[in-house]
Amino acid sequence: MNQDNTIWTRLNTLTFGLIAGMLVPLLALVILYLISSPDTAFTEFVEFIISRKKLSSLISLSLVPDLLVFFIFIWLNYLYSARGVLVAVFLFALIVVLTKFIT
Repeated sequence: MNQDNTIWTRLNTLTFGLIAGMLVPLLALVILYLISSPDTAFTEFVEFIISRKKLSSLISLSLVPDLLVFFIFIWLNYLYSARGVLVAVFLFALIVVLTKFIT
């Protein structure tokens, strides 16, 4: 059996890394919401964060799990997927900078 055609090696793409790099911070944001204020609505939570001018800080905090995903991809030698995660982090960094100046 050819090792290069397994499902795991087919996941070593820039697209897969980009999707993982975008979904993990969103999942982290939902987990932060559920831990910090489970009895309020998500929209109220976001409005509260925006009113306190902490949206860029919350987005930055939700990027921390991407570091773990990045190092897992490096450890597995999925370098293209690791690049995708980096692209996602740079896109989120751009969003953080924009929200810092807008709010």
